[in-house]
Amino acid sequence: MNIPPSSTLAPDQKKLAIIQHAAQLDTAYMDASGGKKFALHMKRQFQPYYFMQAPLWRTAIRSFNNKNRVTPDFFSLGAVRSGTTLLADYIMQHPCVVLPLAKEIGMRDAPISRLLEAQFPTQKEKKAVEQKHGIAKTAYCSPVAPSMLFPLLARNVNPNGKIVMIMRNPVDRTFSHWRWDQVTMKKLKKDKLWDNFPGFDELIKLEIETSEQKTTTGFTLAGAGCGGYIQHSIYLPFVKSLHQYFGKENVLLIKAESFFENPVNTAKTVYNFFDLPDYEPVATPVGNAGPEGKISTETKEILSNFFAPLNARFYDYIGEDYGW
Repeated sequence: MNIPPSSTLAPDQKKLAIIQHAAQLDTAYMDASGGKKFALHMKRQFQPYYFMQAPLWRTAIRSFNNKNRVTPDFFSLGAVRSGTTLLADYIMQHPCVVLPLAKEIGMRDAPISRLLEAQFPTQKEKKAVEQKHGIAKTAYCSPVAPSMLFPLLARNVNPNGKIVMIMRNPVDRTFSHWRWDQVTMKKLKKDKLWDNFPGFDELIKLEIETSEQKTTTGFTLAGAGCGGYIQHSIYLPFVKSLHQYFGKENVLLIKAESFFENPVNTAKTVYNFFDLPDYEPVATPVGNAGPEGKISTETKEILSNFFAPLNARFYDYIGEDYGW
């Protein structure tokens, strides 16, 4: 049945519960240890949807049915700790968006098409939503920036896909990224191998120094919880690449601070950009807020000075000043 354009879709309570449960289960799993972690590990083997990466065996088995699977209609991207998770939650809750197997389908985790395709819905699942609401789409949501490889790979997945790119104040994002790593690596860093590892202030000075020397030493550990923080906050090269391979008209840039201030209105803007029917989203709590922390005045000034000319070039390119 087709829904008249003027109607507003109602929330799918079952779907909202699935999304919320996935976040709660996987957050608890990440924080657990010992027997509790094992119990949660077993519990998450057969979930309909995952907050984090799905069990590899689920993906492998699903890959035998890839001929009946759909490709993503659009992509929601950003750097780590930019609001990508919250934005994905708002996108996924739309009644016309068919849930993939997991919120984040990282191409680094599934670098071949067979495993990537296996994590998307079947034609039958998409058809069921289409019959109910008149339209059905599915999404790829992941904090892949600043990987310059991603736009090339994404073009092979869906060259006509639309893209939303969310970006946060580089200073705030950089510090938040480091704080989050302290949570995800707290057990590992108890090992003596990590004794005397530099803190945030020293790491930033090292990264800026290597950047100014035009070397890559400070960036090679990006994603390992021990470096690459400022690199993830340099948005212009990645945005230019998206424009090159998908066209400016197919890329919507979102200022994270505006999204955090009014997530519902931003979500509606995204729905409209993705050609989804009118829907009043349910306010969603932040599912993976980082630990508390305060950046030192000195390091904040160092980062602000470092990013100032980069931000200026970014503003000049997009024709808008984000006030960072």
